[in-house]
Amino acid sequence: HIYSELITFLFAGHETTALTLTWAMYHLHRNPAAYASLVQELDSLEDDSPARLAAAPYLKATVQETLRVHPIVTETLRKLKAPLTLGDYRLPAGMAVAPATVLAHYNPATYEEPEKFRPERFMERSYSPFQYMPFGGGHRRCIGAAFASFETAIVLGTLLKRFQFELVDSAPVVPKRRNVTIGPSTAVPLRFVGPR
Repeated sequence: HIYSELITFLFAGHETTALTLTWAMYHLHRNPAAYASLVQELDSLEDDSPARLAAAPYLKATVQETLRVHPIVTETLRKLKAPLTLGDYRLPAGMAVAPATVLAHYNPATYEEPEKFRPERFMERSYSPFQYMPFGGGHRRCIGAAFASFETAIVLGTLLKRFQFELVDSAPVVPKRRNVTIGPSTAVPLRFVGPR
């Protein structure tokens, strides 16, 4: 079992982190206010050590908001051990079920203006595991969740603290399923402007 978890940790984390970084750069460069807030926070840091970056509140909120707007893995299938009644539906034991992550992340009763990219929402309040679940939940939650968030914050923070980029094309990019993951339907070309 430990071997399987280590293999999952090593191999499942590459594409998912790359896609999260792609979506984060896309949304930040389409939302000047969010970009400015993040850069201001990064500029205020005494140093850009991994620990300091990972603890930066707006950077952490940006990673969380990116995964809310674009959860990379939307289906975490589970097999029912016992029959379950869900509303008017009776589901038999053995049936595969999955939470509707995207629906939960876009629920207007939970997220005001859910279609907007607004990292501040994660600084204003916290969300339950039933409201925010980009890594699944429960005792089978993604084993790499903490590492993925840490790694994404470090890479994103380092890039934006040291360099400037701009979107080459401002056309909207839509999500597209890629087997298990969901990523941009097209490339998200960024132009390197130079050091900051």
